[in-house]
Amino acid sequence: MSENYYEYIEAIADDIMAEREHWSEREHWSENGLCDIASQHADSSQLVIYYSQAHDFVRWLPSDVRNQAEDSVSDCFPEQGTYDETASRIAYFALEQMIIEEVTERLEKESEAA
Repeated sequence: MSENYYEYIEAIADDIMAEREHWSEREHWSENGLCDIASQHADSSQLVIYYSQAHDFVRWLPSDVRNQAEDSVSDCFPEQGTYDETASRIAYFALEQMIIEEVTERLEKESEAA
């Protein structure tokens, strides 16, 4: 799946953009809302749930994204988990950030076009 990680993230961003369009009719779309939705998508992702997929995803990550995710794990989980738990946590934070970045980029392009 490694070459498809970007496509996977883009598909999640597609879903979030569709959700945003639906939500904008009844409530204000905010940055906090985006973070919450990205968190939900990351938390339920196969890349986070399944340890072997988490390990593969973490190995694939660009070093800057991996380093930032590792810092988030250290900040949020002062007690060290198992090797598998740590990989899953790194995958979660990295995926969440990559989803947020993809959606934010799309929102910026959308506002520039308007």
